Amino acid sequence: MRIIRNIILLAVFAALPLISFGQSLNDYMAGNSALTVKTEDTQQEDITPQAQPESTDPSQNIMAVKHLPDVKLNDNIITKTVIEYNIYPQISQANTLYSQGKSQEALTLYTELSQNEGLMPEIRVEAALNALIIHLQRAEYKQALKLSDLSLTLNPNYPFAQLLRIWIYAAQGKIKEAQKEYDQLPFLTADFEYISSAKLAMAQAYFNADKAEKSMEILQNLYGTDPYVISHAAYLMARLSGKDKKAASALIEQALAHDSNNYMAQKYQADIQYKLKQRIPAWQSYASLYILDNGDKTSAKRLKKLSKYLPYAPENYLFYTKLSEIYTKRPSLSNSRQIRIGLFSNYQAQLTPITSFNLMPGADFVIKDDLMGEVISGEAYTPKAITFDKEHKGIHIQNKWGAADFSTKRPFVISLKKEGYSFIVKDAKAENIFAANLGDKELKGSLLVIPVEQGMVLVNYTYLEDVIPALLMSMTRGIKTPAALEASALALRTALVWHLSAGGNELFDIPDNSPRINYGGVNMESRYVRDAAKNTENQVLAQPAKEGDLPLLAQAEIYKSCSWASEDGTKNTQENRNYNFSPVNLFKYMLSNPPKDLFSAPQDPTLWSSTKWIYLMPLKEIEARLKQKYDIGSLKYFEPAQTTPYGRVKAMRFVGSKKSVETDFDEANFIIAAGTLRSPFFTFVPFKKDILLLGSDSGAGKGLCIDGAFGLAREGKTSQEIIKYYYPDLEITEKWQIRKSLL
Repeated sequence: MRIIRNIILLAVFAALPLISFGQSLNDYMAGNSALTVKTEDTQQEDITPQAQPESTDPSQNIMAVKHLPDVKLNDNIITKTVIEYNIYPQISQANTLYSQGKSQEALTLYTELSQNEGLMPEIRVEAALNALIIHLQRAEYKQALKLSDLSLTLNPNYPFAQLLRIWIYAAQGKIKEAQKEYDQLPFLTADFEYISSAKLAMAQAYFNADKAEKSMEILQNLYGTDPYVISHAAYLMARLSGKDKKAASALIEQALAHDSNNYMAQKYQADIQYKLKQRIPAWQSYASLYILDNGDKTSAKRLKKLSKYLPYAPENYLFYTKLSEIYTKRPSLSNSRQIRIGLFSNYQAQLTPITSFNLMPGADFVIKDDLMGEVISGEAYTPKAITFDKEHKGIHIQNKWGAADFSTKRPFVISLKKEGYSFIVKDAKAENIFAANLGDKELKGSLLVIPVEQGMVLVNYTYLEDVIPALLMSMTRGIKTPAALEASALALRTALVWHLSAGGNELFDIPDNSPRINYGGVNMESRYVRDAAKNTENQVLAQPAKEGDLPLLAQAEIYKSCSWASEDGTKNTQENRNYNFSPVNLFKYMLSNPPKDLFSAPQDPTLWSSTKWIYLMPLKEIEARLKQKYDIGSLKYFEPAQTTPYGRVKAMRFVGSKKSVETDFDEANFIIAAGTLRSPFFTFVPFKKDILLLGSDSGAGKGLCIDGAFGLAREGKTSQEIIKYYYPDLEITEKWQIRKSLL
């Protein structure tokens, strides 16, 4: 029986262009990793690597916060919406300009339309509010207020215009003015969406102004009544707990339990552990943060300081998979195309040079040198140590007594003599232990070992059908419903085949770790995903063919979680909701309630973070990550440089005092939030020292939504019906052809 110790992955994973899973680091951390290790109340700790601090019940500690309410949700209130998404033909050109990244041209046109007295008042208001949001996101508060004045003059009873006025004053830190406007809002609407959004603005304003009692009062109300802000509310309440570190620790656990991607909650947890002298949990938390951002000077400094309290090697305290024996006892033969997986990749899809690893073969094996052919053969379960010689830049293959059986400076391949068996790559070491997840992996196929300047890089040559179950497991964690898993397997396989047909990296096809996909080896699978892969073996999605032709392989996409506005028009609900993109409509969407019958709704009604999320990011940290690569002076603001037709960010523009720079979304995600934004679908409000981000979904928003597929399966839909819902124009087939342009 295999022993897997702490199956939690700590690595920043690279972007993979073919599959839009949209999951950042913590979605692969099966239990929030070191970032949410529960700690003891005392300062005493067990310093052995295997030991974990004694768990405490957060619900007990949390009572230290006065009057923290139970979460009591009114299902009718939190799923009802009164928001309408207006689109007028007169302003469609400005919307297009904004989507193209021509924000200044869009702003000019919005402003001109708002001042055009020949237009109907409602069109002028809509134009003014779009211009207002652009000014607000540039922290140009005076201009935003002027447009707010105009909007409310033209329509004094428009609650959304009143709400934006509250946000403008709150962002500036003008509490009295914000409170005055907030007091007017209930006279215009009693709708939960507007009132809750206004409360969020006020709570943030009071928090920034160090008005702890008032902010805490509002946050407690939000915590108990609005399931979409629980993580953020708990984080701010932890910050407001002052010297009561016990209460703060419990609240941070609540924040991370409701959203493991809450980056600032992760940082605050590390700081609390550090102050409580919980040294090993603190080291683990700072290690997690440093992996996300290796330019984080505070984490680097504290890691160095805390390392002296580690009696064993630091890598023993990272949460890596450790395998004691072969998991695959029964061989299985795969009849599918080959796939090359780059092992131990970092978040930039670069393979980390390994200085040593141990090989545990599950069958008789052979090692072939690139020039000399077969140089070593061995029996099953005979371990080999493979080490890099730094002085001579070569590799030694050693037996169990430590003697070198063979040494080379050339690439070589390790293969099993019997197909269908597996081998383990164990105890991998690297100069930088934070560069990648160095956990053990059980693999099938063969292993290519290539010496490089700083070590050796590894590539697993295997078969597509052998990796589908483990890949599916990483994407669908917790889902056991056959119909949802089979539909997801079809979409995943199609995406991978498309990518393989288009050609990947010269050395490998996919990295083993990325924000969108994780391959932990054949040991990281369950019978549920194996059955799903087997039941759909070699099947893909394709466009129906003309008579006599084979169907054309489709470019199917797949992502983790969804709300009701998707890029391809899939609603994930039976409700008739319509969304059209503009800066105003994007803001409205982020404050709106999801529909009651949303297919991807969580089974726990308080765990909405994969569908609706809120993050607070300090401007100084954004500037620091920006300066790691770009010198643009002081950051003035950032804004979308290009969006999809639905408003998802494709590129971001960072405007500084010296110059501007544009990045793609993946790089912007790192700059803004150390890679923890769940999707490119978000809006934001800049405060004096922070940016508040309001987002939706976990992924690119098109193709099959995994959580939505799970919801449909719970309603009794078959895998074929789920596929038809998400891909109405495609068919399932085992025979297909590739588009010539792709080749």
